[in-house]
Amino acid sequence: MNKEFHYYITYLIAARAGLSPGEAFKVAYSSQYVDDNDIVFKIRNPQGEAYTNYISQTLNILKPKMELFRIYPIFHFIPGEPNAVAGRRRDGKLHYLNTTPDSHNARAILTQALDSGNLYQIGIAIHGFADTWAHQNFTGYYDAFNAMKGPRNRAAPRIGHAGAGHRPDRVDHFWRDHRLLDGQVSIDNTIRFMKAAERIFEELWKRWQPLQRQERFEIEKERLIDDLLHTIAAGGSKVKRIQLYQVMAQKEAYGKTPLPKYDADYWMDEAVREDVRGFRVRSQVAAFRMIKSKVTSIMTPLQDLYTWKDEHHYQLTDWYRFQEAVKEHQKMAGEILYASTFNKMELKNW
Repeated sequence: MNKEFHYYITYLIAARAGLSPGEAFKVAYSSQYVDDNDIVFKIRNPQGEAYTNYISQTLNILKPKMELFRIYPIFHFIPGEPNAVAGRRRDGKLHYLNTTPDSHNARAILTQALDSGNLYQIGIAIHGFADTWAHQNFTGYYDAFNAMKGPRNRAAPRIGHAGAGHRPDRVDHFWRDHRLLDGQVSIDNTIRFMKAAERIFEELWKRWQPLQRQERFEIEKERLIDDLLHTIAAGGSKVKRIQLYQVMAQKEAYGKTPLPKYDADYWMDEAVREDVRGFRVRSQVAAFRMIKSKVTSIMTPLQDLYTWKDEHHYQLTDWYRFQEAVKEHQKMAGEILYASTFNKMELKNW
């Protein structure tokens, strides 16, 4: 999924489930920022000590297998049930790491995040949970299992859904996965994504509205999905749909508060002072970020310098709290996945 779902739709789901606008924003921003948190920074204090973050996405899908393995199955391609009906293929292949929607692993990870009460960790877990619908039938590992048919698709790296391009992540997209059985080849992302929205809404509603009757939940869920489907159908372009989501956010049922346009730099800019050397590593163009990272790893004088804007209270900033939640999520999700899945495989150095 892309930011249309991870940020805008996730905000609307959370707000309708009973979270305050501020809570819904932190959850939604955390959910999308998982995809934008792809650079390791060293933030220095006046004493020269450095705080280092963990990344939850990678700029380079050709990195060594184990380096990617610490990112993709944990944050984007949560291993599910190999025998799931939705994953039945023409070649009959199964894979322990295959992503399947609403899997036991994904639910366990989301449950632990909800139990923590940490809004940043909840948003991170929702990202992976939602992606079990968008990324189903792909693995977060190099494997021929991910290969797609067609000359162009076959040339793509066999990691995640690289062979399918951005098709699995687009809200309104129809596409075909010829690896699957005939009855499952045609895929309507809107149907998949609305199922994800229903389940996320259900999990948040249970936590924020525990005393509400089941009848109320069913009514609110139906209205949420109706509103989203109407917006997706009426929007036409992604830009127009996003504008309509922002209009929805100002309705009473969704918190009656303006939803700002997503800005991947917002949280970090609030927390960190940046001294750019050469060109900015945090460019919105991924290729520029990769080039700058490569160059500065060799030429130290070109490395950007980062310091805390408030060295005494940086631990209260959203960026710092998100980064700490990433570290906690990786530890927690890794333990869950090792117990259920990774221990059945010969994975070195896990």
